[in-house]
Amino acid sequence: MDSSAPLKKKQKLCVEIDDLSLHPQIIHKLKIAKLCSYKAILHLSQQEIQKTANVSSSESKNILEAISKASVENQIFSVFHILSSEKLPSRQKLAFNLLKNSSGNDCIYTGTITEICGESGSGKTQLCMYLSICAQKPINAGGLNSKVIYIHSEGDFPIKRFLQMVNAFKINNPKLQNMKFSDNLILKKVFNVNQLIYVLQKGLPDLLKEPNCPKMLIIDSVAALLRSEYDSWNERLSLLHQLANEIWKLANVFGMAVFCVNQVSGSNKSNQVKGLDIPSLGLLWSNILTTRLKVSRKPSESTGPTTRALELIFSSYHPHVCNNFLISENGIELL
Repeated sequence: MDSSAPLKKKQKLCVEIDDLSLHPQIIHKLKIAKLCSYKAILHLSQQEIQKTANVSSSESKNILEAISKASVENQIFSVFHILSSEKLPSRQKLAFNLLKNSSGNDCIYTGTITEICGESGSGKTQLCMYLSICAQKPINAGGLNSKVIYIHSEGDFPIKRFLQMVNAFKINNPKLQNMKFSDNLILKKVFNVNQLIYVLQKGLPDLLKEPNCPKMLIIDSVAALLRSEYDSWNERLSLLHQLANEIWKLANVFGMAVFCVNQVSGSNKSNQVKGLDIPSLGLLWSNILTTRLKVSRKPSESTGPTTRALELIFSSYHPHVCNNFLISENGIELL
């Protein structure tokens, strides 16, 4: 009797869905699919529940309605209660000097999605490599003290350039000489959108459950995978919706700082401002972004390095800023 008591208690604690007003067969299917908590289920869309738990469309809808109803009935709190009794998720700051403004704020937060857009050759990949180095710095040096996942889709990763930037970074930061920046950069090559979605959906969540999990994800680039491979607009839109959903989860559920490289599709002829390029992927994509950064090359008559501009187009936590910088052998240099 005594030996069975702890087991029963453990089972009761892990199966939160037992109290839902659903058919026992549906609850059994959810348990088989290891969807035993409200949180695990609410992170999925209706279609994902249908596929994962092997239930019908109407049953997956009933599951979401039952959990929503139970959550509202059991979890209505005042703001004071939440602040006083719950541990709110904290966001870490990544110092990024190209965003420096008059208030001194130059940070990007974990739990956000930042797009870096610009024309070909403007320096988007250079910025991503620079950010992947900055993220590995200790927290007291403005970094995230974290590994970085770098997913690339166009050509080979420029490893020689990355190592050149790392060496220059160590020269400018003698206290970080012993850091192994290349060991903490996790590279993954993808060839199409379906492969990217699979990596985000199946590959990363297990990695992010480990101790000292990566806190930054870079996808370079998103638009390249959707630009020419799919002729059907509906298919392209469906894949973009899936991709946006997975990226949103990684930022908001796993608390990552996500950076996505996007391309520009041309000039906005309805706007009289010349050179105002339109980022690809449309409104659906723009709605998941926390911040949009635009990189551009500035005309120059000199023979030296081309001056570039980084403009913050919009952000939920940053004022507008536009700073000039150079890309040199030393990496990224703020002017």
